[in-house]
Amino acid sequence: MFSEKDLHELMDFRSASTPVLSLYLNVDLTQQKTDQYKLKLRSLLKKASGKASSQDISAIERYFDFEFDWQAKGIAAFSCQDEGFWRVYPLAVPVENRVYVYNRPYIKPLTDVLDAFGRYGVILVDREGARFYRFHLGELEVATGVLGEEVKRLKHGAGSASAGRRAGDTRAGRREESVATRNLKDAAESATQFFEGSGITRLVLGGTEETVAQFQELLPKVTQAQVIGSFSISTDASESEVQARSTEVIESAAQKREAKRVEQLIAGWKRGAGSAVGLADTLAALQEGRVGVLLVSAGYEAIGYRCQSCHYLTLNGEHTACALCGGTLESIPDVVDSAVHRALSQSVEVEIVRDIDELDQVGGIGGILRY
Repeated sequence: MFSEKDLHELMDFRSASTPVLSLYLNVDLTQQKTDQYKLKLRSLLKKASGKASSQDISAIERYFDFEFDWQAKGIAAFSCQDEGFWRVYPLAVPVENRVYVYNRPYIKPLTDVLDAFGRYGVILVDREGARFYRFHLGELEVATGVLGEEVKRLKHGAGSASAGRRAGDTRAGRREESVATRNLKDAAESATQFFEGSGITRLVLGGTEETVAQFQELLPKVTQAQVIGSFSISTDASESEVQARSTEVIESAAQKREAKRVEQLIAGWKRGAGSAVGLADTLAALQEGRVGVLLVSAGYEAIGYRCQSCHYLTLNGEHTACALCGGTLESIPDVVDSAVHRALSQSVEVEIVRDIDELDQVGGIGGILRY
């Protein structure tokens, strides 16, 4: 399963000899047949011919011919045979078809996937216990649960016999509410322990509306702040149903977060403080260490230049030397990917924005500034 550690390994690799062949292929068999994906693979590799090493092209062809089991929905493959570098990641989520040849792996599509489907937790809760799930990139990492004391439900009859039991029923009802509350408190404590130290910052709650609301109030304030939404579901639902329903909540919350951040970006730009928009200004702010959050429209690419000496990124490099050190500038096919590399290396949060025209209208990229 692809992880943040794998992403940083890809970020750190740089070839000193032949370039790295990076390939992304959507292989979701619910959309198309195997033969259609193989045709797309050949088309992508044909684009790379003449730029990538024939050894790297052959390595990817061998993988799909003899090793891949066609169970994933997406594939990210990176090959630099001259440097002994080979990484392939079957993914449980789809990716956009892409091929890229450069001296380091092309990571922007993986950043997009991590942003959309990265690690999150789900808590299904009822009056007798809870189930905890941890999902990452469309796959279940771990699941467990806690079970409290059984909550016995009263059976109400009719007529005078029922009336004679009302006082006892009231006392029994209070006892049952006490047991249910104790169970929810225990579940809240167990949930906090389960997710503590997991790196999860997004939690989704499931159950009845009333029980979820009561449970959420029992969580510590820090954990409450991580809850991004909830959905109605039975606690005995299947794992696939839990994943599908929680993914809907995750995607909805992501759209709201992205819209809010784009609004913040543009507001800062309009008042002349707090934001950089457009590729040139964003690159400058990023390289000055002023960007706190980098916003990039999904799929946005641009040709640029990179200094071979100090690694300065610029859009103006043809027939010129580096403005910082006077070094030689090399053309790079996607300077946006290099900007994402730079942001991640500075621990800047990268937000891949989908279907928000306002960001496209100001250049498809921008930075919310630290200062």
